[in-house]
Amino acid sequence: MLEIISESYLNVTPYGAWRATANADSTPERQTLQAILREPVSPLLTLENARAWTGEASTEQALEQLLHLQEDACLEAWSTPRTAPLESLEISLPPLLAALSDTHQAVLADRMGFCLAVSGYPIEQGEALAALGADILSVADRQTVALSKLGDQLLDGWGNVDAAGISGLSFWPMHVGRIRLALAVRGRPRFNQACFAELVWSLCVRYGQI
Repeated sequence: MLEIISESYLNVTPYGAWRATANADSTPERQTLQAILREPVSPLLTLENARAWTGEASTEQALEQLLHLQEDACLEAWSTPRTAPLESLEISLPPLLAALSDTHQAVLADRMGFCLAVSGYPIEQGEALAALGADILSVADRQTVALSKLGDQLLDGWGNVDAAGISGLSFWPMHVGRIRLALAVRGRPRFNQACFAELVWSLCVRYGQI
């Protein structure tokens, strides 16, 4: 059972990393998660830090928000700090991307279609998927109002499906700070793994202040 204890070090779970980046909503929960993810080392849970992450002037309200995130399995506490992957993105991202897919094939692109990192594909295919993913998500961005009318029918990602409706290739938006990235994954995504939290952590340290 997860428990937040004073003077412990906070880490964002894979689910918390998903909540922090799946959309661009300016919710208090998302802003708190991204504030913690911008720290290159697992931050110490203190009353001062709690107020800074949540933006709450009241200590009670700040801790209540952190407790809510803990109860939702977005945060976990450790007795010792951990460090985000601090190598250059060219070095740190490919192995993390490989672990996100059961075929070890994935591509990360910026909103303009520039390939930031690739795993399991020749560079030419990786660049093509980067451009495709950015375009697909740009269409979704432009049609936000129309898509919002779908309500619960609208899921989080976009897929290239076969005649049986099975997706062999999916595209996922990742909102880090003010930046939107496009993640392309072949096969079954593995976003419930520690590698996804590490990927998001690395990106938030790099881009979260922008």
